[in-house]
Amino acid sequence: MHDSTRRIICRLAFLVLCLAPSGSLFGWIVYRATPMRDWRENAVWTKAIYETTGLLAEVDFVRHPTRSRTILENVSLSDPDGERLVAHIRVVEIAATDDGIVVIASQPEIKLGQLGRLGELLHQRVLRGPRPAQQFQLLSGELTLQGELGALTANDVRCLVVSDSGEVEATVDFTLAGYDMQSPAQLQITRERGVAKTSTTWQVRTGATALPCDLVADYLPALRSLGDRCLFRGTAWVQEGDRGWSGEVAGQFLDADLEILVAPFPHKLSGSAEITFSHTSFRRGKLVEAAGALTANGGVISRSLLIAAADSLKLGSNPIRDEQADTLLAYQQLAFGFQIDGAGLQLSGQCDGNQEGVLLVGTSGELLLNSQAQLMPSIALTRALVPQSEFHVPATTATEQLIRALPLPSPALPSSDTARRPYTTLQLR
Repeated sequence: MHDSTRRIICRLAFLVLCLAPSGSLFGWIVYRATPMRDWRENAVWTKAIYETTGLLAEVDFVRHPTRSRTILENVSLSDPDGERLVAHIRVVEIAATDDGIVVIASQPEIKLGQLGRLGELLHQRVLRGPRPAQQFQLLSGELTLQGELGALTANDVRCLVVSDSGEVEATVDFTLAGYDMQSPAQLQITRERGVAKTSTTWQVRTGATALPCDLVADYLPALRSLGDRCLFRGTAWVQEGDRGWSGEVAGQFLDADLEILVAPFPHKLSGSAEITFSHTSFRRGKLVEAAGALTANGGVISRSLLIAAADSLKLGSNPIRDEQADTLLAYQQLAFGFQIDGAGLQLSGQCDGNQEGVLLVGTSGELLLNSQAQLMPSIALTRALVPQSEFHVPATTATEQLIRALPLPSPALPSSDTARRPYTTLQLR
């Protein structure tokens, strides 16, 4: 081989084997040291988070300790509709394992008022979106829910998402700080994705510990009518299908605020109540049957509600009817059992005392008794809560759609200007 040819070959080998790798390594080092690399990494993960969750993400810094691990620092998640802050996570570690994707969130904070919106987005993106290719786990030792009245802290949070050919299932286990929980509470969401049927099922199990209803009040606004301090202990099963909501509830609502519960109606009733549902079921958004009991120890009740309950629910009553209807009476105990189904409504007094069948005990004796204890049409409850006769219409399936379509009048609600102080008996000793 000619000497000049050998020199050319050596020079090419030096360029390919020495200068090119060294230059590439130097260029990679320079690239990693520039803000361009951070910007590109953030853009990649921002896009990935949006495609997975539907939330806008801001990430301060991205690190790759190993090829299978990625760490995101200071992650903020916002709702694209209005760009309100939903959550902030100090550190997110993402790892690819043999069992699927594992995400560990350090000190996440979620806005309690945005919990319903977060659940809605995850339902659309994760449960109804493209089928997950592998198992997904989200772990957090301490998760804080920030609300207007304070913060709730959930410990040992574990969310597992699995899928098969027919459904996608997400299971969340957690405990709440400050609550003596022997076992974690569980929320399970299952999306059936068959060709013939699609539906979403929610199952809640609190175990032996009562948990605050505020946790799901944004997703189920009806729970707000029970007050801010209301707790629930038991199980609930709810399914959303093409024809509406169906489900079953068995458990207790503790510290329910009767004043807020009765506020939409033209009466007054106050007190903290315990409402027990031994069995409740509804189909397609309508109550099918319910059985249970209500107990409240102390409060006030308007005379108008006493008279309306006595007349509409066929109860024995002791209050003097010539008093003004807006007079408030103090009571010591309100306790009754109830059962309602297609056959009608039945009440049974359960107040403590010598006389059986007492629903309401005032400061000077019994106020309401189930003297007849008969089965009544369920619509009688409506007449008791809204007694204005000018609003009465036939309660039949034929009028249901018409009532929903027409604008409805508002009943005259009692106000503090008209309500008189409670009527009680004064005792001097």
